[in-house]
Amino acid sequence: MLKQITEIVRQAAELMKLENIDVEQKGNDSNYVTTADVNVQNFLKEHLLALLPGSSFVGEEGDEDFADTEYIWVVDPIDGTSNFIRNLGLSAISVGLLCNRKPYIGVVYQPYRDEMYYAEVGKGAFLNGEQIHVSDRDFKHSHLCAAMSLYNKEYAPPCFRIIERVYAESDDLRRLGTAAVEMVYLAAGRVELYFEIRLFPWDVAAAIPIVTEAGGFVELMFEEELPLNRPMPVIAANTKENFERLKEIIYEEVPKRIY
Repeated sequence: MLKQITEIVRQAAELMKLENIDVEQKGNDSNYVTTADVNVQNFLKEHLLALLPGSSFVGEEGDEDFADTEYIWVVDPIDGTSNFIRNLGLSAISVGLLCNRKPYIGVVYQPYRDEMYYAEVGKGAFLNGEQIHVSDRDFKHSHLCAAMSLYNKEYAPPCFRIIERVYAESDDLRRLGTAAVEMVYLAAGRVELYFEIRLFPWDVAAAIPIVTEAGGFVELMFEEELPLNRPMPVIAANTKENFERLKEIIYEEVPKRIY
């Protein structure tokens, strides 16, 4: 089934065209949706549900009413829509499949580099057919990917404090504007540390099994399982030692739920 999912995702990427797209704002000045987002999601919903009869679907663009079935697709049709609108070449299609509410399969496709990341629990993580693994860099030599809660800027202050503290102990900082890509880059050994204070399930459902199957660590703060109807903070790192140090800093700055 994993091969069929990647083929569907690759076909959906053909709908990511900048020509003649319409752009609308969602909720605030920084949150956008395009006709390409909608077209990709509709394509994925149709084909993924047909691939796995009896499954249900949760998508960023208006499909949050899901049935609590054994298998649930969790999809971000274009992760990094702001990047997409600006033609930065840094966006991805993110397709996660939950089994009994736990991440089971993840596919993240970065079409601009033709990079297909995928994983199935217990079977390893891969990039274009080659197995990938997190790096072994220590905290001092790590790169952090982080963001400042773009859509809810009142949560930015603890993010800046965390970034400042991690930056003082690590090598450098990256901000790519797409959670899915940042997390699979961690899985591929390109970065080592990750934190975002407010992500939705479609941002991370696909990336979680890719990171963990690549040997990394992920925590959904204050959650027992992946919620499908609310945001959460997310921590990830390459090694156990780096993960524990990153967690220590983050929980000192965000000791409890703030939303």
